[in-house]
Amino acid sequence: MTRWGVKSFLAIVIAGLCAGCMTKAGTYEEGLGPKGLPKEWPTANGRPLRPVPMPSGEFLLALPRETTAQVLCQATPAERWKELMGGDVAREVEHGESCHAVGMDSWVRISLNRTAVAGSTGLGTRKEVTVAGRPATVVLGGSPSLVEVKPSGTDAHVLRIETGWTRVPPRDDQGEGRLLGLAESVLAGAFGPGPKLPAADERDVIERKTVEPGAGILDASLPEISWKLCTGIQRALGLPAAATEPYSDGKCTATATDDSPIRVEHAVLRTEPRGEPVAGRPASESGGQLSVLLTDNGSGQGLRFSWRDRSEAELRELAGKLLPPLLGG
Repeated sequence: MTRWGVKSFLAIVIAGLCAGCMTKAGTYEEGLGPKGLPKEWPTANGRPLRPVPMPSGEFLLALPRETTAQVLCQATPAERWKELMGGDVAREVEHGESCHAVGMDSWVRISLNRTAVAGSTGLGTRKEVTVAGRPATVVLGGSPSLVEVKPSGTDAHVLRIETGWTRVPPRDDQGEGRLLGLAESVLAGAFGPGPKLPAADERDVIERKTVEPGAGILDASLPEISWKLCTGIQRALGLPAAATEPYSDGKCTATATDDSPIRVEHAVLRTEPRGEPVAGRPASESGGQLSVLLTDNGSGQGLRFSWRDRSEAELRELAGKLLPPLLGG
């Protein structure tokens, strides 16, 4: 086996030790890719970037996953991407949950994760650094190289940025500068000064809060979605605020005047509902639950409605009252 063959083999073995780390695109294995951007983009598992609001404070930690990935790709300005990647860059949201970028001879993946991997053995040379005033861990010389930093001192999430080469790495590997530069720009662009997430009790219930629908719930944080759902249910059924409970994960439960329980929750719909539309949106009912797709942008953002002991017609009537303001109408 040649020297490069041995190196490629070892890189693959080491990468396998990194649970949850970067899985390289099939035609862009390290040392094998062409010098240039992919001809087909987005990839089979990717979706194009779309306009999303930039969050502040801790609210990126509570956005729908696809929205989070969009923000992670767009928090860094396009010109800064070009500087750090050494030329033009193609970006996409991959698998609906991470930002994937390919430059002329390198790739990057950015994600929010619940579990850190930088402390695992066999990944490369590890060192502790500071990024935007936050402690971070950089791992270099592995496949991939990566940086992990906690964007919030009170939350378990870890911002992970991974990078590697689509060609044979040059002698002056710029991976560390790319990792730290991206980490700093993402933290500045998506975690600027702002509100903290609301505290949740042992059942994941957050404080009650009346929130006007405003621009709707598309790409909103999950607590905000919960507040808007509860506000809508109160008004649609004439219930007191005490009859509703908002949750941190984009869900509101309520008790109707006849004591029947209601549940409306944010969900990612993997397939488009095929039943009769509600408020002009694709919808379908199954097992006493009504699913409604809220957008056609590929993110799958939707709502699921349930109301025990009520008919499908009554469930659709409730959804028809709630949806227009939640869609921004």
